[in-house]
Formats: sequence, structure tokens, C-alpha cells
Amino acid sequence: MQEKKELNKRILRLGIPIMLGNLSQTLMSTADTIMVARLSREALAAAGLGNIFTFTFLFPLGLLAMGTRIKVARRVGEKKLHQVGMVVDNSLALGLGLGMGATLILSFAAPLIMIYINPDPVVAELASNFIRIRFLAVPFFILIMCGQAFFEATGRTEITLYSSVLVNGLNVVFNAVLIFGLLGLPALGLMGAAWGSVIATFLGTVFIWFYLRHQREKVNYGVFSWKLNREESRSILGLSIPAMLEGFGSIFSYFIFVWIHSLIGTVELAAASVLNAIYSLLFLPAIGLGKATGILVGQFLGAGEQLMARMSTIQGMKIGAVFSILIAVLGIAGARPLLSLYTPDAEVIQTAYVPLIIILIGTSVNSMGMVARHTIMGAGMTRWTFKMQIIICYLIYLPVVYLLGIRWGLGIQGTYLGEALYFFLVFATHFWKFRKGDWQFHQV
Repeated sequence: MQEKKELNKRILRLGIPIMLGNLSQTLMSTADTIMVARLSREALAAAGLGNIFTFTFLFPLGLLAMGTRIKVARRVGEKKLHQVGMVVDNSLALGLGLGMGATLILSFAAPLIMIYINPDPVVAELASNFIRIRFLAVPFFILIMCGQAFFEATGRTEITLYSSVLVNGLNVVFNAVLIFGLLGLPALGLMGAAWGSVIATFLGTVFIWFYLRHQREKVNYGVFSWKLNREESRSILGLSIPAMLEGFGSIFSYFIFVWIHSLIGTVELAAASVLNAIYSLLFLPAIGLGKATGILVGQFLGAGEQLMARMSTIQGMKIGAVFSILIAVLGIAGARPLLSLYTPDAEVIQTAYVPLIIILIGTSVNSMGMVARHTIMGAGMTRWTFKMQIIICYLIYLPVVYLLGIRWGLGIQGTYLGEALYFFLVFATHFWKFRKGDWQFHQV
């Protein structure tokens, strides 16, 4: 009993800062949208396109940190602290090279892509210029993610929280100053929002760099010894590339999901946009608990404590279920007021009501599935989770969403029943893998 209590404390101590850091990102995005909306309809449309395009590449590229987190957690558990610095140094070198290459390629490609995505030449040009600036931040973003992965894997998730709040807070401040020309600076409009993000991300990199440069990290872990090693880099990429490909696949499946709603109707598309914004908040506990569990699993496996690794997963799922049930009860009780915070349109609220209830009921399954999934990833089996995600998304989830929503005429209620099926399938497949137990002996 005492072991379970201690595990619960460790999971929450690791997970809560990650949840709060993700929450700061969500709040920053909302503040950005509010500010850009004051410029013009074209600027708002261009910012929406630019942000989606940027996120499509930023999110998967940032998953280079997955390999860093897995390897550092395992080495900490094995008490091979002198090898941690080599993992971090190689990760940072890979991140810098990957980020600079992505910036060059995507900055040149953005104008060509925007012309095909949006027929409005004004919006396309604004979005292209916005993206070109935003992509200057890609190397800094990847370095931040890799640095955060090191601190998370060594049990200091509060540094992730500090850096996330710093970057997102500065983003809001710089955006306001540069968009509207405050403090005597020229008003740059939409480009001010892009430059504000770049400056904030750069300063976030300085913050992480400051912590990494601390003598404690050099003495304890050998960080910045710059022992670059081809085999180490290949190992990090071997763990990270499946996660990065999974990230691209997940985002593309999300685009298809949104597109299906556009086939149903405008009101349904608006309702889906509101619902997606809401459940990006609802699932923050699941993401935080999943990451925390994955870190502990890596550490325990490194220490040869398979029983504790299994217990971490079970306790993580229990905590996730409790959080989710509480959220579901509160959400169901206040569903209509919650929807009205996002839109005043009565028809959109009515359309989104039943799908929101479906999502809320499914949150407990999603939370447990997220914990089980991060257990398998934390053990280093990222190729397995990638394959399973592709099978679930493209062979089952999206076809079912299309059939229920379009062919069988259930509309948005049908599409979100498909979403609930996705939650169940992720939980069922990853829990089966957890019960099978081979992940406990996977070498990293």
C-alpha cells in the first residue's frame, strides 16, 4: 500500500508540471488568436493557415526529443549517469542540424504550397510571409524540446513548466507589442505575431541552455562534454523517427477528420472546431500522466525493477481514470455553458452538445489508453506504437468515421462515435501489449 502511495506521488509530481506547461501553450494560442482577430479577416485566415502549417511540421520534428527522453530515463535507471551527457549532446547536435535543414526547405516551399491551399492571393501571401518568419524558430523549438526531455527524464519536470510558461508568456507580450506597435515600436500587424513567436522561442532556448550549462549537469551527467558519436545518434534517431512519423500520421488523420465534417455541413464543421478546442483542454491530464508514467517505466526498467514498472502503469491508469471521471461529471453537468464560452451560436451549441457528451464519457478510456501507450513508448518500443497508430487510424478509425457520418447519415454524432471507438481501440491494443509483458525486456 505504501509503495502505491509513493508511486502516486511520483506520478503526480512528474505529471502536473507537464499538464500546466501544456495548458500555458493552449492559453497562449487563444490569446494570439484574439489579438490577430483585431487586425482583419484576411489576417485571421492567414494566421489560421500559417499556424496549422507550422504545427504540422513543428510537432513531429519536436518528437526528436522522444528518443532523448527514453534513453536518458533508461540510463538514469541503470545508474549509468556518465552516459546521459552523451545522449543529450548528440540529441542537441541532431536537433540543431534537423531544425536548420527544416527551416531552409520549408521556408522556400511555403509560398508554393500556400497558393494551392488558399485561392485568395492576399491570404496566401500573408500566410507565406508569416510562415517564413515562424520557421526561423524551428531550430530553437527542437533544442527546447530536447532540453526539456533531459530534465523530464531526470525527474525535474518543473523546469519544463518554467520554460513553457516563460516562452508562452513572452510570446503573448512580444506579440502584443509587435502586432500593435506598443512601447514606441512600429506596428507590424500579422508579421509582428510571427516575429514575437521567434523571439520568445529563442529566449526559451537561452533559458534551457542556462540550466544545461549549470555545473551540476556537467559533473553529474557530463552534459556539454560534446562526445558526439555516430552510434549514439543512430540510436536516438531509431527511437525518434517512428514517433515523428506517427506525429505526421496523427496530424494528417486529424485533417481528414475535419474534412469529413466539411462534407456534412458548415454548422457541423463549426461545431467540430469548437469540440476540438475543448478536448485539447480535457486531455491535458492524460498527456501529463502518460509522459510521467513513461519516464518512470524507463527508469524502473533501467534499474531492472520490472514489477515497479508494471505498478507504475497500473497506478497511472487509476489516477487517469479518477481525473477523467471527475472531468466528465463536471463537463456533463455544465456542457451547454461550456460550449457557450466558445461560441454564441445557438445552432452550433445544439449540434455540438451530444458529441461533447460522447467525448466526456470517453475521456476515462482515453486517459488509461494514453498511460498504456506511453508505457510501451517509455520502454523504447516506438516502432510498435507507430505501426499500431497507423493501423488504428487509417484502417479502422477514419473509415468508420466516414461510414457513420456520411454513408449511414448519422452526421456529427456518428463521427464522434467513431472518435470514441478510436479511444477504445488505443486503450485495448496498448493494454493488451502491456499485459503481454515483452516490453519489460526491450533493450535501449
